[in-house]
Amino acid sequence: MTTHGLREVNAPYTVNPDDEAIGRETIIIWRNGEPVAAVVPYAEYQQWLASRPSHPPMVSALPINPDFLKQWEAFQRLRPELLKKYPGQWVGIVNEQVVEVGPDFATVAERMDRFGEVPMCISQVLEQPRLYRMTTRKVMRRAD
Repeated sequence: MTTHGLREVNAPYTVNPDDEAIGRETIIIWRNGEPVAAVVPYAEYQQWLASRPSHPPMVSALPINPDFLKQWEAFQRLRPELLKKYPGQWVGIVNEQVVEVGPDFATVAERMDRFGEVPMCISQVLEQPRLYRMTTRKVMRRAD
C-alpha cells in the first residue's frame, strides 16, 4: 500500500497516472494525520460495485406489512424484464404479477381500484430508483 500526504492547497490534489502503484495497489491519501480517501485498482472497484445492493434497504419506523413486502420484492425481481418492456412507465403489481401499466402513478392507481383492499405495489420502472431526502420529520397536512 502506498501513502500520500495531502496539504491544504488551492488546487485539487492530483494522482500521477504514471505512478507505478496506480492499478496495482490501494493508495491511501492522508490529511492532517487522518486518512481521507483511497485510490483503489479498478478491478477492486468493480468488485465493490457488484457487491452493493441494487436498491437501498427499505427503512421504516413502522412495521412493514409482509404481504406488501412480497409485492415490492416481486417488483425488484421483475425489474430487469420490466426495464426492457416498460422503461419509465409505472406498473402495478398484485399477487406478485404485473397487472397494470401506465404513463403515471395516478392512471395506474385508478385502474388498480378494481382489486379493492389487497396488498399491492405501484412503482415507476427506472434504472436507478429515485431517492428522496426528507429534511424534516414534521407531518404537514393541508387544512380543509
